[in-house]
Amino acid sequence: MLQKERQQRIIKYVNEHKKVTIQELSRLMDTSVVTIRADLTVLDKKGYLEKVRGGAMAATERFNYEIPVTNRTKRNAFEKRQIGRLAADLVEDDDIIILDSGTTTMEIAKNLSRKKNLTVITHDIQIGAYLSANNYKNCSLIVVGGTLEPRTFTLLGFETLNYYKRLKANKVFLGCDAISIDYGVTNRTLIEADIKAAMVNCADTVCAVADNTKIGKTVFAHVCDITDIDVLITDSIPSSQQDALMQKGVRVIVPEDSNDDRQNR
Repeated sequence: MLQKERQQRIIKYVNEHKKVTIQELSRLMDTSVVTIRADLTVLDKKGYLEKVRGGAMAATERFNYEIPVTNRTKRNAFEKRQIGRLAADLVEDDDIIILDSGTTTMEIAKNLSRKKNLTVITHDIQIGAYLSANNYKNCSLIVVGGTLEPRTFTLLGFETLNYYKRLKANKVFLGCDAISIDYGVTNRTLIEADIKAAMVNCADTVCAVADNTKIGKTVFAHVCDITDIDVLITDSIPSSQQDALMQKGVRVIVPEDSNDDRQNR
């Protein structure tokens, strides 16, 4: 088996099983423990998984690990495009909107070209660059300052936090590392959680965007309660979760072709 193929199989297996041992991977890949250790070291440095004592765990299982944007872009790409189109439908002409950083909110940005007289505020330099490069003539763009987090192309820091505390917006589109009924929206890093909380506080309507892998999960830092969310846009959701969210006053939007049989009520 070629090294690239073996490492791709390791990534898939770790993501499926969440936590695995080196011996387990050695048997599965029919190769030595030494080779597996070397593979895990490489994959850990690239952010595909986390190497731990005696094995590895999926990067998504670590409460406070910020997944590099190059990895997040590849995950659930089709689902994120669906969410982006649905979320953009909520944007109205003349709106002032905040786009949180992330690959899902980038998909919202890609669907704003027909909107008129928008003001878009973001601290994601890739979203800012996209809107600028695509010459959205009807979009007034504000990129909030801060210190660049190179793995996520996000501007962070007290400057970012204080800027959002001064704003008032019609809608915020909030990226979620995890969202659950009991713990609300949570994030892997504390400083970004504080910034997200400030964004929530300054918007009339809070729209959470999260693919199905984020629902029912909890990570490191609390952002807001579930009752602070007005709308959740996702690709699919179990009926039980949707019912529970609706009882909390959260409107749930999913694609019409979702496999769930009770969506878009």
